[in-house]
Amino acid sequence: MKTPLMAFAALATMATALPAGAQESMAITYRDLNLQTVEGQKVLDQRIDQAARKVCGYDQIRSGSRLRSKESTNCYRKAKAQAEKHFAAVVEAQQLGG
Repeated sequence: MKTPLMAFAALATMATALPAGAQESMAITYRDLNLQTVEGQKVLDQRIDQAARKVCGYDQIRSGSRLRSKESTNCYRKAKAQAEKHFAAVVEAQQLGG
């Protein structure tokens, strides 16, 4: 089960529309990580965070404001939570030898 997976950020769009400039999904690879170690899990968490930020346009500054849009904030939170939930199962499977 060591194959690249698509981030579940696209699922965050079920409740809200994607912010302008956002993309629907992004691959998060973990093939090079040992998810049985804390270090590997930390790197995976960083990749999830980066993917959620990019997919949702979370770091894009709107014209005339330094504040993030409500849509990008909601998208980021949902995308990150869904990806973390999915990858928790992947980490557990690797720890069990799967």
